[in-house]
Amino acid sequence: MIDWETLTPLTALTHLDGRNSRKLVALKPYFSEFAWMKLRLRVMGEYLALISGSEKNKLHAIVESFSLSDATSVQEIERTTNHDLKALELFLAASLKRRGLFRLIPSINLGLGSEDINSIALGLQLLRSREEVIIPAIRRIIHALSRLSQEEKDTPMVARTHSQPANVTTLGKELAGPLSRLCDELKIFRSVGLQAKCSGEVGSFQAFVGVDRKLDWLNFTDTFVCSFGLIPTHAGTQVAPYDGVVAYLHSLFRINSILLDFTKNMWLYVLMGYVNVKKIDTEVGSAGMPHKVNPIYFEGAEGGLEMANGIIETLARKLPINRLQRDFSDSTVRRSLVMPIALSLLSYQSIVEGLSRIAVNRAAVSLDLSTHAEVWIETVKAYGLAHGIADMYERLKKATRGKVLSQEDLQDLITGLPLKEKEKQEMRSLCDGHHNPYPGRIVAEVVGRAKKI
Repeated sequence: MIDWETLTPLTALTHLDGRNSRKLVALKPYFSEFAWMKLRLRVMGEYLALISGSEKNKLHAIVESFSLSDATSVQEIERTTNHDLKALELFLAASLKRRGLFRLIPSINLGLGSEDINSIALGLQLLRSREEVIIPAIRRIIHALSRLSQEEKDTPMVARTHSQPANVTTLGKELAGPLSRLCDELKIFRSVGLQAKCSGEVGSFQAFVGVDRKLDWLNFTDTFVCSFGLIPTHAGTQVAPYDGVVAYLHSLFRINSILLDFTKNMWLYVLMGYVNVKKIDTEVGSAGMPHKVNPIYFEGAEGGLEMANGIIETLARKLPINRLQRDFSDSTVRRSLVMPIALSLLSYQSIVEGLSRIAVNRAAVSLDLSTHAEVWIETVKAYGLAHGIADMYERLKKATRGKVLSQEDLQDLITGLPLKEKEKQEMRSLCDGHHNPYPGRIVAEVVGRAKKI
């Protein structure tokens, strides 16, 4: 008989705690129920040390020694209180009693509301996971993309607009595009500050007045919030405004959108034969088709990023809205913050794995370029206009629109232009893919920026 109450990767309700649990271990010290308890206990302990002016080391020891067994005890208390923060408060009081620190018990959370503690803990969750988990994962993508774009910076490639052969680029330059965008958005992501409140139950400091009317509680609590690397806000009701959290999520949304664009293009490059997926002999690509080697990591990343962004959209719509001084619906939604972060992290890991499993098929890229000589027509047009052929656009439109040109067709077209032979030779040399320095310069610029991250 299966004990469905025992959580294992095989009995988990979602793949985040199921088949992908091991890939997401890095998030558990920040977003698990245990981590959430310990973060809030830390806030409570540091506030108690500050307001009492004593026993900082002993309070720190209570927080640092907090164990899974202690967390289970808190859950037992919560079954009675039906309030998770009050349960944690009672646990702290019991811990102080065991250490003979009875005098500190009345000062636990003195003046504070539950959401003061929660808002600081939430900010710490997001700040720490951003610096220690999310950004390092994005950096690994940046590193892999930098390497690949450098390797292919001089690989001429057909550029397609509206799905049709249009012009000439290099594969390295096209890979540098998402790399550049990723660097830009990562800078924004790192800069997003997170607000927290420490102003009592409805943000009016009413309880603090009952503690000490002479103390400047605005300065006192602002200093406390700033000590965690957070931004104090005085706009709070019972909850702190979620504007910083939403800005954080919106930036993550844009990072994911950049990577969605990238994964879809990589899938298309596989379709076009520009990129081959390396086979691993022990793996299979299909249960029924032995020949298959599929771009599953790019596909998996695409699905995960779509899901993450869908949840982000819901969170960003919901969290800023708060009826009167507070309704409780934000608490339920807030507990889902880890979902888009976990889905994003899985996708970042898949992109890095996908990039490690591909090989550029330069022969296929070159063959495609050689069979679509019409992509050089803009170069021919610009050269002709610059050398005095006023009707160059109309000439080329009549001769080439809607046509696929061979190299011979292109040479014949150039031969028929009213130019000097020296100019025709120069035009031909411009149409061989080795005289445009700018894609290489773009790659060098972007990779240089990426190396600074």
